[in-house]
Amino acid sequence: MRGSIFTYGFWAIAGGLAILCLPMLLLPGRGPAVWAVGVFAQLFRGWLRLCGVRITYRGLHHLDGVGPAVFASKHQSYGDGLAHLARNPALAYAIGDHMLRFPVAGLYLKKAEAVVVDDAAGRRAAGAFDEGVARLASDGRPALIFPEGGLTKVGHGKRYRRGVWKLARALERPVVPVATNLGCFWPEQERRLYPGEAVIEFLAPLTPGDDSRTFMTELERVVEIRTRALEAEALARRGEAPSPV
Repeated sequence: MRGSIFTYGFWAIAGGLAILCLPMLLLPGRGPAVWAVGVFAQLFRGWLRLCGVRITYRGLHHLDGVGPAVFASKHQSYGDGLAHLARNPALAYAIGDHMLRFPVAGLYLKKAEAVVVDDAAGRRAAGAFDEGVARLASDGRPALIFPEGGLTKVGHGKRYRRGVWKLARALERPVVPVATNLGCFWPEQERRLYPGEAVIEFLAPLTPGDDSRTFMTELERVVEIRTRALEAEALARRGEAPSPV
């Protein structure tokens, strides 16, 4: 029942706000779209809390003095990106070009000047990537990217893509790895919702060197190890054992 109430409310908020704010997309600049997405993120976090899940941000001390970084986050719930935007609405979104094909979401992402990062998308993505990097370099916004390129199940992972290394190198910025256990509370795209305290944890920044393979191996290692620990913490609180990988 909790999950159904949350899901219906989530899509009602998303759909209602998307329709109400559509005229704002006619205004010049990315500001209106960024504002609308930021409001949605705040409403999402509030609705999630009302339904029994509180989001806690750990490791904020790792961000002291870092400046605009590239945040490389684990992705196991629809709420991951919104949870980041609820903390910092100024984040730029680094996405695969497939996200632009979603009818309404694609409009907002394009208007908000999302950076298209997709190693497999060919020349079209390369052009969009170069334009996005130029904009980020000029306005100094931090960027959020999901290196796995899609949702994963709790306890599992996907191959980390080089887009995060490519983006950080182009911007000459550090990468902040981010672990999470939000999927233990709102799993992937499911309608189930488990009450409790979800954690988004920022880890020590990494410097992207010349060797992309070494960097990607280390990024995946630190994110996955800490994510497994956060998952175990969440599951222990509700009396469940972590699923075997």
